[in-house]
Amino acid sequence: MEKKILVPTDGSPCAVEAERFALREAKAQGASVTFLHVVYSPSTLVPTPELEAGEDEVLREAKARAEEAGVYAEVVLVRGVHPVEAIVTESEEGYDRIVMGRQGGGMLRRLLLGSTTAGVVQLAKVPVLVVPCGD
Repeated sequence: MEKKILVPTDGSPCAVEAERFALREAKAQGASVTFLHVVYSPSTLVPTPELEAGEDEVLREAKARAEEAGVYAEVVLVRGVHPVEAIVTESEEGYDRIVMGRQGGGMLRRLLLGSTTAGVVQLAKVPVLVVPCGD
């Protein structure tokens, strides 16, 4: 059975660190990765061309890093679902583990929404590897 790693990303520096870590792990273990980008806010439920270009860019850049590393990668974009729910639900599709950064978004976002990483750690049924990032 092929090993699969789920890598949630929002394109932030911390998420990119987690992407790079996951790619090193995938390369060493012969695994594939799936980059998951979740867009969740009332203003993004109706996508505009500008918004879609930004969403696509996050995934394009992640996939380009995978190609450069020689790792097979797929991309998944989810809209309108809370990030924790989207990540946990996707992780149930045959992934061996989740690799994600410890921080993401701004301080206000973390206070309002809580920690996505903490929520995934609590609810995921597969191991979650949390990559610490510089503050």
